[in-house]
Amino acid sequence: MKTIAFIAAAALASNALAFDDTADPVKAADAAKSDISYVLSGGYAHFFATDFDSGGGDVAVDRGFGGLTLKGAPTETYQWSMDFSWEGSWYDFGGAGSLATAAGGTPWSAVQSVMLMPGATFVLDPRWRLTTRVLLGFAGENSADAFDSFTYGGIVAASYAFSETFVLGGGVLAMSRLEDDPLIVPQLIIDWRPCKEFRLSNFAGPEAFPGGAGLEGIWMVADGFELALGGRYTYRQFRLDDSAANAVDGVGTDEGLPAWIRATFRGKCGGRLDLVAGMQLAGSMELDDSSGHKLSEVDVESAPFVGLFFSWRY
Repeated sequence: MKTIAFIAAAALASNALAFDDTADPVKAADAAKSDISYVLSGGYAHFFATDFDSGGGDVAVDRGFGGLTLKGAPTETYQWSMDFSWEGSWYDFGGAGSLATAAGGTPWSAVQSVMLMPGATFVLDPRWRLTTRVLLGFAGENSADAFDSFTYGGIVAASYAFSETFVLGGGVLAMSRLEDDPLIVPQLIIDWRPCKEFRLSNFAGPEAFPGGAGLEGIWMVADGFELALGGRYTYRQFRLDDSAANAVDGVGTDEGLPAWIRATFRGKCGGRLDLVAGMQLAGSMELDDSSGHKLSEVDVESAPFVGLFFSWRY
C-alpha cells in the first residue's frame, strides 16, 4: 500500500542535542515554571536556482520547517523531552542534466520528512550531564512506500559545565540509511559566553532550522536583538517514488554546507523571529537504485538562500 512518506534527514536529528539555559545543570534548581514546557516553531527557506558543475541542468529548492518540543520540568537527576520535526522540500530541476538522464525524467520533486525524538538528559553531578536521544524517522517523496522509507538511530553525548557561561562536550550520532551503511557523525557541544555581548554556540539558532551540528558566533546587539554568523553540514537522504512510469525505485541524496548570517528578535512574551540569509557551499546530489548502486552524482554550484523562522515558548 502506497502512502505519504517522509525524509529521515540527519540534518534534523542534530537538533536533538539542543538545550536551553533552564536545562543547564548549574541552573537546574531555578529551572521549571510549570510541569511541561513547550516550543512551537516553523519556517521557510528558498534556495535560488544554481547550475550543476557538469552534465548540464540546474536546481532550485523551497523548504518548509515545523517542530514541536515538549520538556518535562528538570529535577535534580534528569529531564525528559520529546521532539517532533517536519521538513518539506520542493525541488525544481531545470534542463536535462545527468541526474535527469539517469532517472529517465525529473529526478525527484516533492520530498517530506518527519522525525520523532524521545530522549532524556541525566545530571551526573552538578557539572556533568549525559544526553540520550532515540531517532525515528521516515524519508521520501510523497508517494514513496512508507515502510521502505523508515530509518532509526540515536545520539549519546556528555557535557561539562565549567561555569555558568561555558559548557563543552561531545558525542556521537548514529543513524541507519536507505540502501547504505549507517551514518556516524561526531557531535560537538559548545556554549561559551565570554562576555555579555558575545556568545559562541551551536544551540542558539532558529528552533526549526537544523543547526545543531554547526557553529555560530553571536553578537548581542541590544536587549532582545542579536546578529550571528554560522555554518553547518547538512545531509538529506530519501526514498524515491516508484509509482510513475519513468520512476526509479531508489534513493536520492542531497548534501551541502550552508553558511549564513542571522538577525533575531526576541519578544518578552516568549516569541522569536529570525531572518536568515546565506550561501550553500559544496553541494552535491546523488541518485542510487534500489540496491544502493550509484546511477548518477553531480556537484552543485554555490547557491544563495534566504529564510524566515519563528518560534514561541510557553
